[in-house]
Amino acid sequence: QNNTIENGKAIFERKCQRCHGGDGTKGLFGVKNLQTSRLENTELISIISKGRRGMPRWERKLSYAEIESVAAYIKSLRK
Repeated sequence: QNNTIENGKAIFERKCQRCHGGDGTKGLFGVKNLQTSRLENTELISIISKGRRGMPRWERKLSYAEIESVAAYIKSLRK
């Protein structure tokens, strides 16, 4: 589990941090605060995979395991 979160953090820092911020609260372009998000795992995976509004779809650039690890990292940011 810890390794999954670490892998997710590394991907998040490369792909997601620019708009979401390092701690998930940056909110660039109106993105949601990831610390207060209560989306279920399947919803997170779907949004990461398919994108939303201006967010790119990552399903062709990341493996399913990588997307799962990003979802696990996002859940670890929650307060």
